[in-house]
Amino acid sequence: MKTLARAVAAHAVAALGILTADAVGLGNASAQTAPVKLTMVGAWKPGTSPAADMGIKFKDTVNQISGGKVIIDFRGASDVVPTFDQPEALVRGVFDVWFGAPNYWAGIVRGGYLTEMSPYDIPDNGPTSELFAFVNKLHEAHGARYLGHMTGGPGAGNHFLYTQKRIARIEDLKGMKIRVPPLTRFFVAGLGAEPVTLPPSDIYLALERGTVEGFTWPVYDGFINFGWQEVSKFMVAHPLYRNGTSIAVNLRKWNTLPEDAKKIMLDAAAQTQAWSRSFVAEQQAAQLAKMKAAKMEVIEFTPAEAKRWEDTSREALWAHFKSVMSAGDYETARRLLGAK
Repeated sequence: MKTLARAVAAHAVAALGILTADAVGLGNASAQTAPVKLTMVGAWKPGTSPAADMGIKFKDTVNQISGGKVIIDFRGASDVVPTFDQPEALVRGVFDVWFGAPNYWAGIVRGGYLTEMSPYDIPDNGPTSELFAFVNKLHEAHGARYLGHMTGGPGAGNHFLYTQKRIARIEDLKGMKIRVPPLTRFFVAGLGAEPVTLPPSDIYLALERGTVEGFTWPVYDGFINFGWQEVSKFMVAHPLYRNGTSIAVNLRKWNTLPEDAKKIMLDAAAQTQAWSRSFVAEQQAAQLAKMKAAKMEVIEFTPAEAKRWEDTSREALWAHFKSVMSAGDYETARRLLGAK
C-alpha cells in the first residue's frame, strides 16, 4: 500500500507540476510582498456537477476578496488524481486545497463526516462554532485543515432513495438490490435490502436491465444530467443524509500561511456556505421539476412511517460512528448534533 501511495503521489506531482515550498518562497523575505499561491484539486469536474460548482465558488471567492493576496489555481479532478485517492494525496502535500464529499474522508478521518447528519441550517454551524472546531480537530489529527461543509438547508442537498416499484413502508424494501455510495450503505443494509456498489456511470444500464431495483443520490447534483429520469420510476420524498461539498487544506501548508491569508480563506468559506443554501435549493427544485415532467412519481409516507424512516437512517449511521470513533469523540459528536 505504501509503495502504491508513493507511486500515486509521484504521478500526481508530475502531472500537476506543483512547486515545492522552497520554490514558492513562503518562508523567505520576498514572501512578505508576493501573493500566496495554492493549488486545488476537486472530486468532480465543474460545469456538470453542482457539488463541484460549490468548490469552484469557494476558490473564486478567495481570489476575489483577497485582492491578489491569495490565489488558488484549480488543476483538475479525477483526471489529475483518482477521486478516492485525493484525501490521502492532500495529506501528503501533492496539492494544497481540496473539495469533495465529506464522507470521502471516511478511510482517514473516522467519523469526520458527522456533519452529514447535522440538523442545522449550515451543517457545521460555521467557523466560529464549537461543532466546526470539533470537526477540524478530527481532521487536523490526520494532516488536514477543515474549512467547511457547503450544502443547502435541511431537506435540500440530501441523498434520496429512488425505486423501481412503489413502496409504502420500510419493509417493502426488504431483499431489494439498491445501488449505494459508502454513505448510505449502512442504512440500506439496515432496511433488509442488499447494498450494491456501482460507479454512477453504470446506474442507468443497471436500472434498465434490472440489475438493481433502486439507488440513492442527491437530487440537486445533476440527476437529470445522467438521464436517470428515463429509467427511474419512483422517488421517496423523505431525505436521508446531508450531501454537499467539503473544503480542506493540507495542514502543513496551512500552518505556513500568514494570518491574513488564513482569515481570507475562512471568510470565503463562510460566504460560500451562505451562498450555497439558495444555490442548492434552486438546483434541487429545477431537477425535481424535470424528474416529475418525465413521469417519475414522488412517494410520501404517512407521518408515522416518515419518522421510522428518519430514525432508521440516523440510527444506522450512528451505530457505524460508534464502531469507528473513540468513546469520547462519539459522545461529543452526539452532544454537538443534539442527538438523544
